Amino acid sequence: MQNETKYLKYLYICSALTTNMAYMKHNLLKEIEMGSKNALVKKRIITHYIYNGSSTITDLSKEMDLSVPTVTKFIDEMCEDGYINDYGKLETSGGRHPNLYGLNPESGYFIGVDIKKFAINIGLINFKGDMMELKMNIPYQFENSIEGLNELCKLIANFIKKLNINKEKILNINVNVSGG
Repeated sequence: MQNETKYLKYLYICSALTTNMAYMKHNLLKEIEMGSKNALVKKRIITHYIYNGSSTITDLSKEMDLSVPTVTKFIDEMCEDGYINDYGKLETSGGRHPNLYGLNPESGYFIGVDIKKFAINIGLINFKGDMMELKMNIPYQFENSIEGLNELCKLIANFIKKLNINKEKILNINVNVSGG
């Protein structure tokens, strides 16, 4: 078990160096990890947009049971940070036309790696959860050794190198080792 932990730490370091994650700035993720109340509200807003798509501030405030000024403050901060886009005025039958807000798909990316016995699958999703790239059945001999780990890191690095995105926006790399 201790060797597996050491290898997982090594994989994380390898991935971090490969994707230049060492100098990336992700204040929201740090806030969420610390568990601040503001971060939890922002996380709820992101979750709402993931499951429900774009919406107005009024609709969002009703859904979250928060005041319009409170939601406006959070939306403004998240727009400033680039996590949310203002998609413009919503056409309504009368009265003031509210703005429509939603997730900025290019604000961050996540990589998933699924390790099988004889191959790996690697995928990239954007901040909205849309699959951007998927490579299946990349030949890889699973081996619990430094050499096996180096090979895995090389395959992940090659996948990342070929992506047509800003590599600094890779927020996380998740690795799954399938049993059996």
